[in-house]
Amino acid sequence: MAKMTITDLKSKVATYVAAAKQAGAWTASTDNKFKLIDKIGKIVRLDGSYIDKLPQFDGEELPLGKTIEEYFVDLIAPSDYDETGADNDAPAYPSVEDAAYSYTLGRKKFKTTVKYDDLERACNSEAEFTNRTTKILSRLGDSENTWKFALEKQLLGNIFTKAKALKSTNSTLYNSLVQSVALPVDTATGEAALKQIKVDVEAAGFASEGHSLNGQLIGAAPSLVLVIKKGVNPSLDVDTFAGAFHDERLAVPAQVIVVDDFGSIDDKVWGRLIDPRGVKLHTDYRAVRNHENADGDFRNYVLHDEFTGFISKNTFVKVYTNGVIA
Repeated sequence: MAKMTITDLKSKVATYVAAAKQAGAWTASTDNKFKLIDKIGKIVRLDGSYIDKLPQFDGEELPLGKTIEEYFVDLIAPSDYDETGADNDAPAYPSVEDAAYSYTLGRKKFKTTVKYDDLERACNSEAEFTNRTTKILSRLGDSENTWKFALEKQLLGNIFTKAKALKSTNSTLYNSLVQSVALPVDTATGEAALKQIKVDVEAAGFASEGHSLNGQLIGAAPSLVLVIKKGVNPSLDVDTFAGAFHDERLAVPAQVIVVDDFGSIDDKVWGRLIDPRGVKLHTDYRAVRNHENADGDFRNYVLHDEFTGFISKNTFVKVYTNGVIA
């Protein structure tokens, strides 16, 4: 009897478990005495998750008007008391900032087709057919969730675009909103970033100027969200961030969220600390329709949606970049 060796074992296994026999195209085989086609023993559909990972930025539905109008009334400065009441009849109209508008992003649709007397040919039971048809139709929702998540990330990215537009017109405000903080890659840079974020969390807990896109005096943020880019800080435990921002000693807690990108925005931007009220994706319209084509013997399913992306000019925002951006 031949003796097994490690070298021999590896050689035989490599030949037996040939790569051509996995994840390839279909090839019919008749490896039986009756020369019948060998049957498929199992059919699988493995998939991941396609959920919207930024539900914090879901706005309420807008079934009627689709444009969002935001206005801001400035605080009132005190004046000296005059016991004569000389200015009793003088008007004191409020100081109001220019209104800002966020518009609908437009309609989109997701379409899929189920053909009759088609998928049935590949199923051995009614339950199997129903399950596969359901999976096909579920792709409408999966696709919309992926689309919606990408829209929300781009909205977060657009905060920097809005802030960067101030660089040439109001550099002081720009420098207050956009902070150059070294990319956290080790303990030293991680601690430096955490220190800066703590400073900003503390600032957001009080009425302040220069911390919103309009730069005016705004009130304390009721809550904060820190959104950081995936891979920003692989050497530090995420729990370190999360624990720090839920410390009771901090005036305002912050929820930490990790995303893979901020849309098409500059790669140097690695984080944002924001009041979540200031970024919302509102659903204007959503409907699923279906229609049968008798001649072609198929049914189309269409998911329609429409969103309005909102960015506030009057809530707290801070953008962190890895170095100065021109």
